[in-house]
Amino acid sequence: MTRQPLLIEPERVDEPQKVQEYAEVLSRVASKHQPVIVRRGGADLAAVIALEHLALLQEFLARQEAEGIASEMDWTQLAKVSPPPQQWFEGDEPKPF
Repeated sequence: MTRQPLLIEPERVDEPQKVQEYAEVLSRVASKHQPVIVRRGGADLAAVIALEHLALLQEFLARQEAEGIASEMDWTQLAKVSPPPQQWFEGDEPKPF
């Protein structure tokens, strides 16, 4: 199975006026994994993306939010007032730290 690149330039379409036109846009996005930007009155209105790309976007945003929260933490102070349990350091399994 070949992988589609994520950096495909989105196709732009005018807002579909019929149900069949919406179905065609959705089929194109699902089969080609190419994002489509829907326009109304010549202005970009919304983007339609493949579900796989939505999952990647959500993961990226969650990671970005977690990194932002982590950057605001005073890790030295937190380690003093709430140190990790000693059992985390015991055993032979690989440690993430």
